This record gives sequence, C-alpha cells and structure tokens, in this order.
Amino acid sequence: MNNPLSFSWRNDHRAWPGLIGLLLLLGACQPALGPVPEGPWQGKLHLQPGVVLPFAFELREGRLTLINGEERLPGDSLRIVGDSVFVRLGVFDSEFRVRRLASGQWQGHWYDYNRKDNYRIPFEARVGEYIPPMAMVPEEAALAPRWAVDFSPATDHHYPAIGIFETGERGRLTGTFLTETGDYRYLQGHYTVDSLWLTTFDGSHAFYFAARRAGDSLQGVFLSGIHWEEPWLAVADPAARLRGPDSLTFLKPGYERVAFTFPDAEGQAVSLSDPRFAGKVVIVQLLGTWCPNCMDETKLLAQWHRRYRDQGLEVVGLAFEAGGDADLAWTRIARVQEALAVDYPILLAATVTDKDTAAARLPMLNQVMSYPTTIFIDRTGKVRRIHTGFSGPGTGAAYERFVQKYEALIEAWLGEYMRCLEGCTVSPTLAGGYICDAVGGWNDGFHPQSMSPR
Repeated sequence: MNNPLSFSWRNDHRAWPGLIGLLLLLGACQPALGPVPEGPWQGKLHLQPGVVLPFAFELREGRLTLINGEERLPGDSLRIVGDSVFVRLGVFDSEFRVRRLASGQWQGHWYDYNRKDNYRIPFEARVGEYIPPMAMVPEEAALAPRWAVDFSPATDHHYPAIGIFETGERGRLTGTFLTETGDYRYLQGHYTVDSLWLTTFDGSHAFYFAARRAGDSLQGVFLSGIHWEEPWLAVADPAARLRGPDSLTFLKPGYERVAFTFPDAEGQAVSLSDPRFAGKVVIVQLLGTWCPNCMDETKLLAQWHRRYRDQGLEVVGLAFEAGGDADLAWTRIARVQEALAVDYPILLAATVTDKDTAAARLPMLNQVMSYPTTIFIDRTGKVRRIHTGFSGPGTGAAYERFVQKYEALIEAWLGEYMRCLEGCTVSPTLAGGYICDAVGGWNDGFHPQSMSPR
C-alpha cells in the first residue's frame, strides 16, 4: 500500500473525503493518540548524515508559529487526520507532513513545493523548549562583531558579504550575513573557542552555517537545504563594506523610463501609463512569493502604501513565480496579499524565477541581480532610485537606516510637485510625461498644463 503521506495536499483537496476515510481506517489499527500538546516544541531538519538544523516553534490554539531569534512566523492551523499531521507554513508554499508516534514525537518531512522533483527534507519534532548548546567561552576568545566574508572563494561565482554577530552568555550567538542581494535573515546558534554554528528555518529556506575559528579568521561551510553547499572564508574587519545597493541596477543608455504591461488577478492588463499612476510617486517591486527577503520588504511597502497613499503614493508588485503554472502562481499571490494585508496590486510578470527572464521582461534595466529589486519613480515618471536586494529586520541597524532613508526620500518626492487641482484630468503625453486638461491645471510647482518642475 502506498504511504498516505505521499499525497499532495497543496491545492483544492478534492480527494480529501476518500483519503481521510483511508487514513482513519489505517489509524484504527494504531494506539489512540491524545491531543497534540501545546507550548514550545523542538524541531530538527536532517540536511545530511550527521548535519542537523535545529529550530524552535510553538503550538497555540492549534496553530504553529516558527521562532527565529526575535522573529515569529505564524503558520496555519494543524490539520490532524488519524495519526498524521499536516500544517502549511505561513505565506510560503511549503508544509510539514508528519506522523505522530505513541511517544508524542513527530516524524515526517518538510515539503517545499516551490522546488521541483518532490523536494523534501526529513523532519522530526518533540515537545519542549529548544535550548541551544552552551559553553563557557573565555573573554579573550570573544567573537568580533563584524566580518568581511567571501562565499565560494577562488571561484568565478564568489560573492562578498558582511557577517554581523552578537554574542551572549555561555556562547550564545545571533546575527546574519548581509550580501549585495539581500540578507540571510535571523540566524541563531552558538560559538566556542574554535567553532561557530548559525542556523535559521523560516518555512522557505533552511540555512546552516558552520565554521572553524583560527584567530581573527573563519573557515566555514554554508548549506541551503539539501540542494546547495558552498565554502566561505571570513576575517574580522570593523570597516567591512559592500557596494552601494542603489548603484548596482540602473537604466541602460537610451532609456529614460520604466515601462511594462502585465496582468492583474482579474486578467486586466496594467501599465504604468494607466491613469491611476499619473502624477503619483510609484514604487515598483520585483518579487517572488517564495522569497523571504521579498516578504520582509512587502510588509514594509504595505505599511508605506497605507501611510502615504492619500498623499500620492502608489505601489505595484511584479511577481516572478516558480513552477510554470499561472493558476498556482495566483493562488500564492492571493495568499501573500491576504496574510500581509497588501492592498496594492501584485501583477504576474512570469511563472519562472530566473533573473535573465526578469531582465528580458524589463529590458530598460542593465540587469536583474536580486529579488527583491525596487524601483522608485517620481511624479513626473522619472526613475529616482533603483534599490537592489533588501536588508530586512534581521540586520538590525542596517534595516533601520534603510527605513529612515527611504521614508525621508518618499516624503521629499511626494512634496516636490503638487497634485492636480480638483476636477482636473491627467493624461499621458507621447513623451512619456503627463499633462492636466484645461479644466484645472497644476497646483503650484508646475508650469501651466505641464508636469515639468520649474
């Protein structure tokens, strides 16, 4: 008989009635299991023989919440069928599918449906608070807070990063890695006089970092799930820097504006030349629902949209979704919009995620280097900034600096030009700008019937 856990529960679950009956029949032969205990749990993902990624989660009122340091990532309610438990993990198209044992432990797999070939990682969990290993570390062996990092050193695809670490009592370690395409989010673990370990699991990515210490240098390995492994080297460097994220992506020579036409959830074509964007400050976000950095940014953009839309801010997302299936892509997009309270449109730009496709869909850009990439456009339609990647809340001060900087810029761009007088219609010009009709004209800050600054 086939293992019932091999069934895919992703979509409409139209086969549930018969399958549930089968699972109940199978469960009738097992010892009766009580309710699933609530409170803190310890989870483990087995990435390789001898390589375990530990993480914490909690169950409250039948719902699962992942815990990464200060971060809390709510998942769905548990679906219990006989001795089997199924739970979706937040906005990401992934889930735990496990069997409850008589001991109360869970055994099964974590499935990531954004990846191909039935991607899954062995998973187990048991009740109890996760307590990372601890060790007494002499003060002279304390870990430096900032490191210059080189991933995949001495290869054609190496890339720089900055390691930011914060040490605690008895070897506790938190931090992240900043790269030019984003950060590795909230990491937690521990360190000793000769080693360190940092991990995170957010429902989309399972990251594992380990390194040997030798003075002010680190030699390590980075695993992402079961599909990626690369070495890394680091040296303590309080002055470590990356290239500026506003300088990496730009308009090609000969282009002055961004233009696109992609469908919305109702199948209607949406373009930047549409009246809703006329005379507005517009933020264009390149994202994927599979991308945790994108979700971090989406939360912020949704806040900005609610705060500034009455002053003339519009946001539009361009989603590049995995799987090649438009219906599935729209399901994922709708899930994100509902979970993160996103009230701006997210358009479907492609059902593939490779950056060459993204660059081809936006040929005015020199490249698409990262998801997310964020384009800031002023009221005249001029591109004022293109920001590559995103430093999320897990980066601490870097995130705070980003928020402060761009809130000040948005407010400045909103104030550069006054909106059209009431009763005035805005129309696009052949040159790509906008004009007001003769009924009103522009408020102070514009030449008559023109959207050029003085």
